[in-house]
Amino acid sequence: MGSTGSIGTNTLNVIRQHREDFDVVSLSAGSSLEFLKKQVEEFKPRYVSLATEALAASFRSSLPADLKVEVFAGNSGHRRCIELGMPEMLMSAMMGTHGLEATLQGVLQNVKILGIANKEILVMAGTFILAALEESQTTLIPVDSEHSAIFQALMGNKVSQVKTLLLTGSGGPFRTRESSTFGAITKEEALKHPNWIMGSKITVDSATMMNKGLEYIEALRLFRIHRSQLKIVIHLESIVHSAVEYVDGSVMAQLGNSDMRIPISLALNYPDRLPLNFDRPFDLVKIGKLTFEEPDLEKFRCLKLAMNFDRYGPHGAVTLNAANESAVDLFLKDKIRFIEISQMVEGALEEFENRSIFSLNDVIEFDAEVKEWVISQALAHRPSLGRRASVEHEKIRV
Repeated sequence: MGSTGSIGTNTLNVIRQHREDFDVVSLSAGSSLEFLKKQVEEFKPRYVSLATEALAASFRSSLPADLKVEVFAGNSGHRRCIELGMPEMLMSAMMGTHGLEATLQGVLQNVKILGIANKEILVMAGTFILAALEESQTTLIPVDSEHSAIFQALMGNKVSQVKTLLLTGSGGPFRTRESSTFGAITKEEALKHPNWIMGSKITVDSATMMNKGLEYIEALRLFRIHRSQLKIVIHLESIVHSAVEYVDGSVMAQLGNSDMRIPISLALNYPDRLPLNFDRPFDLVKIGKLTFEEPDLEKFRCLKLAMNFDRYGPHGAVTLNAANESAVDLFLKDKIRFIEISQMVEGALEEFENRSIFSLNDVIEFDAEVKEWVISQALAHRPSLGRRASVEHEKIRV
């Protein structure tokens, strides 16, 4: 799911190196028709799904007659790909909330391995996904490089013996930039990550450090630890992908070059590892040094908001994720400025404080409500930005 995105493309790159071991039964994507068509021609899945029926119809008409593939559309189409394809392994890498229902379908269908590269799913609906996992025979393997690193550092050890999980992050492109200049940050600047090549949304999230905030929430849910046991560390070189400190003082870290194929290949073939071909070998001597520092929570408001998500009620993570997703989309469409992303998120957290969510349908409906609110604030040109954020906003305007 999400075959034309960064994770999806890299997943197929790994499979390409091991074609004798894998059979691609279905692909789900958004709207990249030409790219998806090339993937279908190469990997010959039996089922495909696109975001809308119009896109699906266009895709069907473009396929050669000799390609026997059923094409579906929307969330129900993504679910059908899993129902009919009956995969043993599901890679959930569809951006935002689009893959939520299909991911749950995979768990209910008892896929052997569920690789989650979409952190929004666990942030929004982690309670429901994890509850379903407890009743299934599915093993969840995190594919985010940081969570995969923690997962690997925990192998052969007990979570009860963990003292601290050390979640590393690069700090993004604006780590050393003065916060007083954030109002002038352009889209082009925000899309230049120093270490990773990723999709637009996650790259902007890295620039605001919301990406690390979402990973913070995801880590709490994945590894069932208390927030006092979780620490974020800025690591400039992106070599130590994360680490685990145990009660006896031992620290297990997972190191490697910045290449998403490493965590992807582990998820694809867990518990065994796949040999991969790399253009550059891992060389600690050439790396020379590893640098670490504390994150600046005042400069990166999105990170601070994410780390305090539960102050806004049990639904706070849903509000946070939905508001951020909508605000980043508006920024990428040049509707708001970079600094207004965090302001929109804080405004939404205050606007929707103390709401109740009891089911997955509630999550989906509430997610849409928050996104619509953020859009309405942007269209009105007078966003309700929350008490603290509105003061900062006025100062910037002056």
